[in-house]
Amino acid sequence: MVASGWSGRVVISRRQFLAAAVAAGASGSAGARELPPVSEILFDPALPVLGNPHGDVTIAEFFDYACPYCKVVHPHLKDIVQEDGNIRLVMKDWPINGELAAYASRMVLAADRLGVYAPAHAAVMEIEGGLTIRGISGAMRGKGIDVGAIRDALDVHLTEIDALLVRNQQQARGLSLPGTPAFIVGSNLYRQPLSPEEIRRAIARARSNR
Repeated sequence: MVASGWSGRVVISRRQFLAAAVAAGASGSAGARELPPVSEILFDPALPVLGNPHGDVTIAEFFDYACPYCKVVHPHLKDIVQEDGNIRLVMKDWPINGELAAYASRMVLAADRLGVYAPAHAAVMEIEGGLTIRGISGAMRGKGIDVGAIRDALDVHLTEIDALLVRNQQQARGLSLPGTPAFIVGSNLYRQPLSPEEIRRAIARARSNR
């Protein structure tokens, strides 16, 4: 979670993005490593994909289910993706707000293994107030999801799910993200929350840079 609202946006160009990757690899600081190519951040095969999987622009959102700013921006982002019809949206779970946020991420990523990512993700994002295990289960059941099957899938896929969460965390730290939400739109990095209009401008910018 970040401390500000829509203000304080930082945009990093493709050249700066790549320079940041090199710097992260050279720093040798705790938790830092050389970042993979942008394509590996955006096209990790384990990432859930919303929107058009063959879209001409990819948006990656680093988010946390316990982050109130993520909950504010995400409905607008979904509307923009649906209206556009040619955006590939990938969700980069970065649970930085405690164990319940991490539990929520694991459960929803387990739902992805059963082909019900979109409703599970929507269910947890729509939870008002704080996260609880009972609340997460109830929200999923409200979308018609078999929570027992999700827990079974989590038992089976826990190692690979946690490996994805570690990759997301390493990338977020390597990019010096201050918190959630943060976005990559095309090859441009936005380290702060974006308003709906800023998201639309970022999409237009990504298309103009292709």
